[in-house]
Amino acid sequence: MPSDELLVAFLDGELAGEERRRIGALVESDPEVAARYEFLSRSEMPFYDAFVPLLENAPASDLEAILARLPSPNAAEPRGHNWTRRGLLAAAVASVFVGVAIDRAYLRIKDDHEEADGSEWRSVVAEYLSLYTADTLADLANDPGVQTAQLQLISDRLGLQLPASALTLPDIPLKRAQLLQYDGRPLGQLAFLDPEHGPLALCIVKSSRGAFAPQVEKRYGMNVVYWADAAHGYMLVGRNPVDQLSGLAEKLRTAISA
Repeated sequence: MPSDELLVAFLDGELAGEERRRIGALVESDPEVAARYEFLSRSEMPFYDAFVPLLENAPASDLEAILARLPSPNAAEPRGHNWTRRGLLAAAVASVFVGVAIDRAYLRIKDDHEEADGSEWRSVVAEYLSLYTADTLADLANDPGVQTAQLQLISDRLGLQLPASALTLPDIPLKRAQLLQYDGRPLGQLAFLDPEHGPLALCIVKSSRGAFAPQVEKRYGMNVVYWADAAHGYMLVGRNPVDQLSGLAEKLRTAISA
């Protein structure tokens, strides 16, 4: 039994030579093939009209740019309403495939880009901190001894000095310092509680991407100021206004690098 694609191609006069003679002989000699051929020849469904909505909603410019880079198997192939039924079916399948491929490529490029520029960990931290409320930190005791021990643990694992005396913010008390893990690497989180804007966190990971000056972004409704030195990446994240957050980040950056 020939495929429907071959029978439709035979019906549309797109086969030639030995292949056309072979399909013609099967139609003449095989009752099952003849019945299928007759069914397809009577199926005058409006293929083009059926695919018009898909074509109108397709990202035409993107698809045309992709297709323009591909070699055409037949430069003289008719376009528009001159498409054959086989051509429309092939185009529909190709459109679905291209759409899936573009979606997957975009997600892969996005993930690779975030991994390459080190932004993925910031997204994870911002999403985590977006769940914090003032009540999350309000009942934590401000015990200097406990906080010193917490900071020492983070300092030892990250290989940098985090003295409690250097990590004070005006009217914004440090509530907790804890050691977390991201992608198999230690991640230090210093959580502060701003009486006006709520939780605020300084997060630190080891990084070999090189130093860069503070930059600003927004993630999950949180403002973020991030920077790096030769060995670590830093981010200060909270709901504080950007100008205020940038000033606090500069204070902490100066204190840590001193």
